[in-house]
Amino acid sequence: MMTIDPELLQSLEIFKHFFDLIHQPMAIIDKEGKYVYYNQESAELDGYPIEQAIGKPMLKVYPKMRKEDSTMLQALQHGKEYQNNYQSYYNHVGKLVDYMHTTVPLYNKNQKIIGAIEIGRNLSTVRQLQDQVFKLNSKLYQNKEQPLPEIVFVSKTMQEVIDQTNILGANDVPVLIVGETGTGKELFARLIHQISQRRDKAFISLNCSALPTTLIESTLFGTVKGAFTGAENRQGYLELANGGTLFLDELNAMPLEMQSKLLRFLQEKTYWQLGGNKEMHSDVRIVAAMNEPPTELLKTGKMRSDLFFRLNVGLIKLPALRDRTEDIPVLARYFIDKHKNDVNVVISGISEHALQQLISAPWPGNVRMLENTIVRSMVLQNEPGELQNIVLDEDLFDLNSSSSQNDDINKPENLPINTSTDGNNLIEQVENYERQLIINALNQANGKIITAAKLLNISRTTLQYKVKKYHIQMGVIN
Repeated sequence: MMTIDPELLQSLEIFKHFFDLIHQPMAIIDKEGKYVYYNQESAELDGYPIEQAIGKPMLKVYPKMRKEDSTMLQALQHGKEYQNNYQSYYNHVGKLVDYMHTTVPLYNKNQKIIGAIEIGRNLSTVRQLQDQVFKLNSKLYQNKEQPLPEIVFVSKTMQEVIDQTNILGANDVPVLIVGETGTGKELFARLIHQISQRRDKAFISLNCSALPTTLIESTLFGTVKGAFTGAENRQGYLELANGGTLFLDELNAMPLEMQSKLLRFLQEKTYWQLGGNKEMHSDVRIVAAMNEPPTELLKTGKMRSDLFFRLNVGLIKLPALRDRTEDIPVLARYFIDKHKNDVNVVISGISEHALQQLISAPWPGNVRMLENTIVRSMVLQNEPGELQNIVLDEDLFDLNSSSSQNDDINKPENLPINTSTDGNNLIEQVENYERQLIINALNQANGKIITAAKLLNISRTTLQYKVKKYHIQMGVIN
């Protein structure tokens, strides 16, 4: 029978049920390096039964593991902490495992180490999907002729962006695209590629937020067999996209260490494969995108300034949908036509009421959110004809709420409103009137956004946008 430190045992008794419900690989060892907690997810990951692991020293469970290579034993013996540490190893049954984990020592009340705890995430599926994507990319770009992406707009703002994109696309320089989520950054990256001299070569996209640092590096640069456990000879995207364009989406999620290596490639057009012993060259145009303002990233140190200025040779700023509302009607009709065969009811066109709903919404998710909302609204309409009503996100959340609960609440338009003009122009008078309507509704709703939005017959997101626009304080409102 194994003896466990009383403090460690007490903690296990308190947290064991919670640990069991996390459903991530998790293990705890005591001060002798023996497993005192080892959940089902760890057992499945390692191919080792729980009942055999509990009470057994780690090095007995993994006889091929060296003490200095075990993060848990290093945490136990030296107090080291590991955050988002990546490992690749062969488990008990010889299966290759890609694993990311966080490991920390456990201390008692006297600050003595009494064990170590590790929680992780199995990335093996991510590795398999990465390999599948790579193979599909290889096949896809054997036929490299792609049509120009269709960008739907009527606004002068978007025309200016298109004109700028055409100029930058025709010049073989790096390009940085900045825009909120859903504004169409990859669409513009593809447009840049298609109007460039590289149009008959590969266009490859990599989302930098979807992979851990080690996998980003091996995906970009490729690997040589034996570079790390399980590594095989594999082309990287820089090699696969040679002569073409590599689109790096969400560059702001790329770790600084990788940003440094990317900068080196941009400057010299050379790189090293992981485990390689010779310098590689690739003629690839880099188009990057980010969904955060560069100034904020530079201030917070999340982006290297030298990389930003290297990419800033060509900068494209995509406007948010709320800043080009004149494009909403044409986008709406385009999406209705695009998805008309996906729904059971024949939808043709859009009503004026529905258009006004679309135009008044702030669209934090931009064009992507607009498309999803229109499809949802089409699916939920029972009658054929024009799309009559837009079902916004908050409407879905409140489908089961009773409308009768607000029957006894006065409508905000029945409350007194200050309509004094004081020499203001029409726009200012309308804004003052709208601001007062919102304040009255919020007062009636005791500051509850969702209730006030129902009183005003607008969406919650629209009201939140207008509260911010008019600088309405959400404390005591007069």
